Amino acid sequence: MKPLPHQQKFLNQNPNKALLNWETRSGKGLPASIWIDHPCRVGNTFIICPKQLKKDWIAFNTKATVLTKEEFKKIAHTIKSPTAIVVDEVHTFASPLFIKGRSQMSTALYELVKTYPECHFLGLSATIIRQDPWSLHTLLCYKGVYYPWKEWRSKFFEMKKMPFLRFPAWFPKKNWRTEIRPFLEKNCDIVSLKDIVEYLPPVVSTVINIKQPKKYVAPIDKIVTWVDEHVWEQQGKAEEILKLGYKKVIVVCKYTDQIDTLASELGEDKPVFVLDGRTKNPSDTKTQAQNADECYFIVQASMLIGWDGYHFGAMVFTSMSHSCVDYVQACGRQRHLKHLRPVVNVFLLGGKWDRRVYNTVVVLGQEFNPHVYMDK
Repeated sequence: MKPLPHQQKFLNQNPNKALLNWETRSGKGLPASIWIDHPCRVGNTFIICPKQLKKDWIAFNTKATVLTKEEFKKIAHTIKSPTAIVVDEVHTFASPLFIKGRSQMSTALYELVKTYPECHFLGLSATIIRQDPWSLHTLLCYKGVYYPWKEWRSKFFEMKKMPFLRFPAWFPKKNWRTEIRPFLEKNCDIVSLKDIVEYLPPVVSTVINIKQPKKYVAPIDKIVTWVDEHVWEQQGKAEEILKLGYKKVIVVCKYTDQIDTLASELGEDKPVFVLDGRTKNPSDTKTQAQNADECYFIVQASMLIGWDGYHFGAMVFTSMSHSCVDYVQACGRQRHLKHLRPVVNVFLLGGKWDRRVYNTVVVLGQEFNPHVYMDK
């Protein structure tokens, strides 16, 4: 397979350490597979990826050992003198390194690159910044770019006293999403789909507000959280999906109970395929949904990675997760360089929590997504 111009440009540069912040569907895998097999990296090389993408990486037939994230976590302490590491979806290793909350995977990767600083490193992600400024700081450490963590904290965080906390704590500043842009642009290789195709069809978004049938009543003998209210707001959404009239629709849901309810209600209209944490054979399920003449493909919000959704007429967001990563991955499913068409997103908002998640993820999330703000 011949690299496209933007892929060849990266290969010509051949950096020893890099973070590719390339938009979803822009083709990060091919240049990464060629990069890791370059003669200057011959030796003990590794590709680390999400479990559902392992077969795709093996298909590149590189000389590297392909590991899932879980496999890497188990054997990281046994890896000696690595010559090069590629980490796909590197944002999943972006937990803070110098404050409470560091994950075991982030610890394992950080200890490895710190022990072997000469090891070449390539991180791939369309969503370098997850939810707060610490994610970029962590990924820059893997690349070998170190900003003193206390200075980083002072620049992007402020100490606040909140009513639900006993003591003051550090919270991101309101303007962090725009203030972090120069750091992102300076330290990452950024490629957007609009830069590599002659014409990129638009994204058409529609927001539908759904009036709930009756006022929410707090459950008896139960601690009420925002989740209870958010689940309550999911009523009446199957009816709205049925009104859309598309032959094939991707339906995004956060809650398992809602997935079951929608599967039952929508199944009376046309075939339903479900992809969530309970799906026994995700690969077969995706293929069946893609090949169906008409269907509803209900996908849990955390499983919108590594598959093609250009076969579908629209994507409907019912209950969204509050992860910007999940949303960006969702939008990327409908894009494909060889099958370009308008992307249709429909947001069903049933109440204040639906609207808050939408505003945080969809609206504010644009402020630190270079594939959006650099296009304005």
